Amino acid sequence: MSVLAKSLGIAGVVGGVIGATVLTGKTAQRAALKRYRSAITDADDGYDRLSPDREYSVVATDGVVLHVEEDGPLNAPLTVIFAHGWALRLGSWHYQRLGLAGRGFGAVSATGKPSRGPQVRMVFYDQRSHGKSTRGANPHPTIEQLASDLSDVIKTASPDGPIVIIGHSMGGMATLGLAGSDPDLFAERVIGIGLLSTAATQVPSSDVGRIFLSRGNPVVKVVAFTATRYSKMLERTRASTRDAVWLATRLIGFARKDVPAALVDYLDDMLSGTPIEVIADFVPGVLAHDQSAALPAMVGIPTLVLCGDADRITPPAQSAFIAAALPGAEYVLVDTAGHLAMMEAPEETNDALRRLLRRAVAFAAERRDRAVSSSA
Repeated sequence: MSVLAKSLGIAGVVGGVIGATVLTGKTAQRAALKRYRSAITDADDGYDRLSPDREYSVVATDGVVLHVEEDGPLNAPLTVIFAHGWALRLGSWHYQRLGLAGRGFGAVSATGKPSRGPQVRMVFYDQRSHGKSTRGANPHPTIEQLASDLSDVIKTASPDGPIVIIGHSMGGMATLGLAGSDPDLFAERVIGIGLLSTAATQVPSSDVGRIFLSRGNPVVKVVAFTATRYSKMLERTRASTRDAVWLATRLIGFARKDVPAALVDYLDDMLSGTPIEVIADFVPGVLAHDQSAALPAMVGIPTLVLCGDADRITPPAQSAFIAAALPGAEYVLVDTAGHLAMMEAPEETNDALRRLLRRAVAFAAERRDRAVSSSA
């Protein structure tokens, strides 16, 4: 097996699409897959079958059409914008869509009744080139472009009033990018920030990172070039290595032994539904990003920094760096969870998000009181 083939497989970890070279031999792959499926009690929570209250399109500044879905009343006192990660789609927020709906952010009291509190309007969108959104003319989108897309979604979905922004992985990078490009938005309207399994800068801090998350790494450059130029060939290869890709997706995306096969299927479907060429398009922007200068714009705003303790894509050290730069931020390290903690550990993640939303509501009230006092 060539060095390039191995590199293609491991570099796919960066985008979530795992190369078939992780395992060897189709017989071994199928046997391992059968053992895993037979050992896990499966559960299908209706992935991709949630009907939104509303759906529409937002046209970005460069003409890209972004697919948007909403849940919750239009007159809700708080709007929460969700930005998903690389090679995923808005369906990656499945458990948050279920768990945060209703009064009290979907929480249930000790008596079994819904907790009292405000409702939220949740806004989900597919990043450009992902899901149902279209591709742009720029072959290599930057984090700054993704931040601009997030801004366009906010301007359309919630042109005024308080907002909370929650970003996972690349979506968190876009959130940081927006804080850097539009600090006034954060000072005036953003009352809460959720940064899940993300990084402010691509500082190599793991074995995968040291080898592959280097903007000057010639192997990464070759991988990106090859994936772009030979995307059709690589797409055909995907079909013949499905078992290996599925098992590696489960290994890299999750950490818990009891992850339902249906959940791995769902993640696999999202990753496999993202063309190789699209994944390659985003490599330069993600690997070169550095949004650490944007962190001061977030100081003082209620923030949740959450990461799985077994995250192989954005290791905990990167989340710890963000948390240390934001005094007062809640840092949650989810036990035995990988890069998709919001899917693998939805209860822990949703509990942390509810705490964030409660803090955000209180912060908004304090901000209003200060504004009134200053104008009196």
